[in-house]
Amino acid sequence: MHADLVLLDGTVVTLSERPDAEALAIVGDRVRTVGSTDEVSEVIGPDTEVVDLDGRAALPGFVDTHVHVPLAGARMEHVNCRSPPNRSIEDVTARIHERAEATPDGEWIVCSGYNLGLVWEAEDRHIDRWDLDEAAPENPVQVTSVGGHTGSVYNSVALALAGIDRTTPDPEPPAVIERDDDGRPSGLVSEAAEIPLHDVIPEETREERRDRIERAFEQLLAWGVTTAHDALTRPEDLRIYQELAREGRLPVRLGLMLQGDVGEDLGAEGMDLLSRVRDVGLETGFGSDRLFLVGIKYFMDGAFTGRTAAMSEPYEGEAVPEGSPQYEGVLHIDPEYLADRVERAAEAGLRVCVHGQGDRGIDHVLDAFEAALDPDEDHRCRIEHGGLTYPEQVERIAAVGACVSSSISFLGGDVSRNWVYWGEERMDHTYAVRSLQEAGVPTAGNGDWPVTTGDPLVGIRTAVTRETVTGEVVGPDQRVPVEDALRLYGPDAAYLEFSEGEKGRLEPDTLADVTVLSDDPRAVDPVTIADLDVEYTIVGGSIEYTG
Repeated sequence: MHADLVLLDGTVVTLSERPDAEALAIVGDRVRTVGSTDEVSEVIGPDTEVVDLDGRAALPGFVDTHVHVPLAGARMEHVNCRSPPNRSIEDVTARIHERAEATPDGEWIVCSGYNLGLVWEAEDRHIDRWDLDEAAPENPVQVTSVGGHTGSVYNSVALALAGIDRTTPDPEPPAVIERDDDGRPSGLVSEAAEIPLHDVIPEETREERRDRIERAFEQLLAWGVTTAHDALTRPEDLRIYQELAREGRLPVRLGLMLQGDVGEDLGAEGMDLLSRVRDVGLETGFGSDRLFLVGIKYFMDGAFTGRTAAMSEPYEGEAVPEGSPQYEGVLHIDPEYLADRVERAAEAGLRVCVHGQGDRGIDHVLDAFEAALDPDEDHRCRIEHGGLTYPEQVERIAAVGACVSSSISFLGGDVSRNWVYWGEERMDHTYAVRSLQEAGVPTAGNGDWPVTTGDPLVGIRTAVTRETVTGEVVGPDQRVPVEDALRLYGPDAAYLEFSEGEKGRLEPDTLADVTVLSDDPRAVDPVTIADLDVEYTIVGGSIEYTG
């Protein structure tokens, strides 16, 4: 049988026990042959598509185990408030002013990527409503935080639309309406206090959401991602994904984490979604190799970017009152309630994926896992992010049989300066990939895109160098070899979705998901890994991206 597609004269990085090769052949959606160029050339027929690698490297298609597809697509349209490229409040307001000049009066201007965990060094303060008023006096403005867990900054027009002023009562913690010394709202509003503002922002149409989802898929393919796990899938998103799949417009394999309930005592959002999923008989893995159920998503704590990840010791740096959510972080779900959810899910064949960043938050996740799970069962329950794990926690993760989707790109992306709030000592245990791998914990990598970049090459480079975007090296003892870093987006990532026999490796009969890079990441200076170009992204034997 002739091949449909062959890749010749390069380096095929198999990431398996099989030795690396020069070429591979694909028939349908599967790899047929991995071997020398001469061997693979034997299956070339008159209709075979031939790609000359010309020394380039073919790797198993990257698997990113934690992205937010609809949000990422939306933020691609927002005003970019990330740092870098912005290095001052003036830089941010200049971008907003430029957008305001092209936006009709009264229309919302939405900005994203602002780092509330990093005080601007030149100004020694954050952006506020009055900065935004000057940049866009005739438009309501929202500046969302990079982590998405710490609220947004609004201008006066936006606050007025929501009826928030000096007389608005302070909300119950952890919600915040930040005020200046005179009691006026300064623009920062978070948690439940933000609901009135969300209510006055026009909702996107279904067509707009679908377009943004497709735009996000295009970007994932440009980064060489062939499988992504959507880390908070809502019902409308699931409908759009199924529609795209039926139309043959789902170019990336997509795993789904359905949005879990948050407890009956937490208001209208507390519907018992888990019971609904369980009662209809859905189990982890349900679906196809293109669209499938990964698990149920819960949130234990907040984010490092806003100092709300739950820590056992207070944050360092900027002083805040002891009762502040930013003192030692917050918990979003009762640990005993989570244990009940985990047990119910396990009984139904469903795996839970729990957001856990701070060490105190992760302790509570592990308490729930240990109370509800049999470590001898192949449950593969996940800790999402795994921000701060001390040796004793790594041991507990290994013992209970859990997996970690590590947001290693946070260190190498544009949220990395937050390490000044964690302190030097904690950095040795932050995104502790080496410790997790050495303990035998299945560990994958991610950037939580759009929190930071979803480019796997940034995550791989960061795991190898531990170098931040501003040049510091943090936690150098957690560095790993390039081959082990590649596993974070290869076989170990596939393991986190129960697909280690299908993807993450390049061997005969595996899915033909391939990422072609301009060079072998193992052969270049590790500092330059993220500078490699993605030349081709192949999903199921189909070339979906050409660089």
